[in-house]
Amino acid sequence: MKEKKSKRDLILETAYRLFMEKGFWDTKIIDISDAAGIGKGTVYEYFDSKDTIILELFKTKVADPYKDLSLLIDKEISCETKIKEYIEFEVFNTTKFGSNKNMLADILIKSDIFHNQVLVDEIHKLIAYKLKIMHSIIKEGIEKGEFLDVDPLLTATCIMGAVNSFISFNYNTIGPSCFINIEKSEVWDLGELYKILFSGLKK
Repeated sequence: MKEKKSKRDLILETAYRLFMEKGFWDTKIIDISDAAGIGKGTVYEYFDSKDTIILELFKTKVADPYKDLSLLIDKEISCETKIKEYIEFEVFNTTKFGSNKNMLADILIKSDIFHNQVLVDEIHKLIAYKLKIMHSIIKEGIEKGEFLDVDPLLTATCIMGAVNSFISFNYNTIGPSCFINIEKSEVWDLGELYKILFSGLKK
């Protein structure tokens, strides 16, 4: 069992590296098996296609780390602190592969996920899960009098959108200068983001 698990992990890690280097479409199963030092047939013992491999990569590298995020809702801390912890986790989870390695963005761009409905469904499931957590925190903050009486779903959606843009512009190759002629000269600080978010939310 241990040998099977290690080969499976080897295939996944090799595929991930090749997908990032060559792109999803330019990577063949034979490339993965050669780079992993195993037979092509061995890859098919674990995964029946590249789509299955990239789906598993999404689950293990992107979705699984969020499993315990829901525990944040029941923590005995202020709702402002809960939001900050959520954001800090989001930043860590999407940048842990290093600069310019936002795994989710790379999968979306390099695998053309729209041909893979199962993967699309998994991504939607993760987004809904994260939105539900943020919505619960906002709602609790309103009920406890920490936040203004705003629409909790709209607020949760705005915060998540702001956080996603902050991460994309701050840690990845895409940035505001790609769209407008204004250079971003320094790394943005989370404290600045918090000021913007909470100035329109806190009582």
